Amino acid sequence: MKKRQNIQMLCTLLLAGSLSAAAGLTALADTVPPLGVSGNPAQTVMATSGESYDHIAICRVTNYVNVRSEASTAGAVVGKIYDDCAATILSTVGGEDGDWYQIRSGSVEGYVKAEFFITGAEAEAVASQVGTTYATVTSDSGLRLREQPSLEAAILTTLDSGTSYEVTGTQDGFAHLLIDDTLEGYVSMDYISTRVEFRQAVSLEEEEAQIREKEQQKAEAEEALRKLEQTKEENIIPANPAGDGTSHSTDAPPVIQPEENDSQGEDSAQKENGSQAAGQENGPGYYTPEGEEAVMNATREAIIAYARQFLGNPYVYGGSSLTDGADCSGFVMRIFEHFGISTGRSSRDQAAKAREIPVSEVQPGDLLFYASGDTINHVAIYIGGGQIIHAGSSKTGICIANANYRTPYKAGTFLN
Repeated sequence: MKKRQNIQMLCTLLLAGSLSAAAGLTALADTVPPLGVSGNPAQTVMATSGESYDHIAICRVTNYVNVRSEASTAGAVVGKIYDDCAATILSTVGGEDGDWYQIRSGSVEGYVKAEFFITGAEAEAVASQVGTTYATVTSDSGLRLREQPSLEAAILTTLDSGTSYEVTGTQDGFAHLLIDDTLEGYVSMDYISTRVEFRQAVSLEEEEAQIREKEQQKAEAEEALRKLEQTKEENIIPANPAGDGTSHSTDAPPVIQPEENDSQGEDSAQKENGSQAAGQENGPGYYTPEGEEAVMNATREAIIAYARQFLGNPYVYGGSSLTDGADCSGFVMRIFEHFGISTGRSSRDQAAKAREIPVSEVQPGDLLFYASGDTINHVAIYIGGGQIIHAGSSKTGICIANANYRTPYKAGTFLN
């Protein structure tokens, strides 16, 4: 069962976005990357508003159908298309025991028996159940998300132009959007375009590539942690620098260790930073000024590498397990805990304990906080390039997204 969940996760497509800027952050477009393993560029199987489903085939089987190199069971298996996954029909051909579809789904192209698929009106009837409807903001200036389906309703946040969000329903000319685990609301349908996207076939190479990717992410995390420890050792002031030539270095102190008291805020965090910085210039057991910068950079890189290895793991409300499921603040707490940094449990605790910095000055490893009104309800780790890693929702799990998929409320750091 877990293998199939992983395969379906691989089938899930990235959403198309657009380059934009907000609060000093440049958001990178989410694109469907060429997978390369089967020789075909990945293509999204989707239907836009009002479009016919005659070219879309939805698989209706208990498990999966083999995609073959020719319209015969003698053809080589080039991929698998699972139940409720979809494909674009390129042509219908006569083959072994009846009609076959020549299809393209994701990066897989080949032939499947038509009897295992529905298309046209039948496919359209189940599309909302097996596919996911997305809305893309078409207004160049962004779009206001409102509390109720009315232009008079309270504004919750401003959504990024060109970015896609999940649609969970419509009412009175408004679409109800799910933004993340803590925010949902309504937008006018006059300023969005909608489409339905489906899970897609996976090639045999992609199944193997997914395993290799997870192994690589783990190896990169281990290497970043090794590099961090090496950087600490190389830059710490020895305990007896003018002694007998033997260095007795002490362990490097954590980058920041906030107190557990939830009342600790910006002032206390800055005080701790200041006292540590002063110690760095006073003697053994601390870093030189140059060493402090090197350790800080290595720490930021290690945090991002460590977080990335949990991509695709589930979102669980109230959870704090990096493998079995975490919510947004539980994810942040566990990542930083690995580096000896106590952030607090909730996003509001974390916002209070972190040292506030301008949103336009965030660096990899810093935190971005999001709010409804003035109430902080979501947190993410900034990874650079206008992107974040976060536990987004039960639909996305732990994923990478545009930093301004909703307007950041504030930024904070535990790293300097």
